[in-house]
Amino acid sequence: MKAEKNPIPIYLAPLQEYTDAVYRNAHFRLFGGVEKYFAPYLVLQNDGSVKKSTWRDILPENNPDVLPVPQILAGTIDEFVLLANKIKELGYREMNWNLGCPYPMVTRRSRGAGLLPHPEKIRGILENASAIPDISLSVKLRAGLESKEELFAVLQVLNDFPVTEVILHPRIAKDLYKGEADRKLFAEAKEICQRPLIYNGDILTAKDAMDFTSRENISTLMIGRGILQNPFLASEINDTSAVAEKEKVRLLREFHAEIYSAYAEKLSGFSHQHIRMIKFWSYFSESFPEPRKAFKKVKKATSEAKYDEAVSQAFRQFE
Repeated sequence: MKAEKNPIPIYLAPLQEYTDAVYRNAHFRLFGGVEKYFAPYLVLQNDGSVKKSTWRDILPENNPDVLPVPQILAGTIDEFVLLANKIKELGYREMNWNLGCPYPMVTRRSRGAGLLPHPEKIRGILENASAIPDISLSVKLRAGLESKEELFAVLQVLNDFPVTEVILHPRIAKDLYKGEADRKLFAEAKEICQRPLIYNGDILTAKDAMDFTSRENISTLMIGRGILQNPFLASEINDTSAVAEKEKVRLLREFHAEIYSAYAEKLSGFSHQHIRMIKFWSYFSESFPEPRKAFKKVKKATSEAKYDEAVSQAFRQFE
């Protein structure tokens, strides 16, 4: 019944080294429920190039199932224009500007959330972005770098430009992921923001998503860690996937197998593959009855054979 009334558009948040093309394509095919998949950010290296792995991640041929929304990390006009033109050359007509990355190695270079205390710099970049026609822009941001008061000046700047959407994670950057996202602050921001405001932060269950969006009249959600922990979450929120337990386990098995196989082809040697799978399992294990036990055994595996056995033991938890 809920799906017939007001389905909630769900966006998958971009998380570096987690929501890459391998993950996005597999999730789209097996679970669905996500309207837009956002790719982890592109950033210019010291020599002015884009890291090959992040560039390959958004190539259309590497995204056969679902094209993502590319994201850029830019702290200057030149960086913004160069990255936007590169994305446009691939045929994309939509991109996202990251003003939310909270990590000091990024913010110290006035990128990501490091720009939030400087609304005049944001304005200067957006004024020059008009030189890039035929590509729409959304913005993802934090509540501020060190103070929530920074948010309101930035929203006033964004109001002056044809930004398609503003995605707000209502935590300040210095808090990283500590504490709770400030939903009251989001409500305050909604009163100021003249663009569609998308909520992002701490949505881990379908009940919370439905209660929160109904109570606060929120039209769209961006979810990251919640979907990584429960790949069915987007479909559960809109009640579009009434899957029996046996079928859920089958889909989880297939999801893991597809991702493991893809990394085996992309990465050289078990140790490199294992590192990526540890990241995957750090969230994926939350889908299991005993998450810590599943993750611990997978993490300790020292060979392909031991890894396969650890995975088998993890799935036996469902029996």
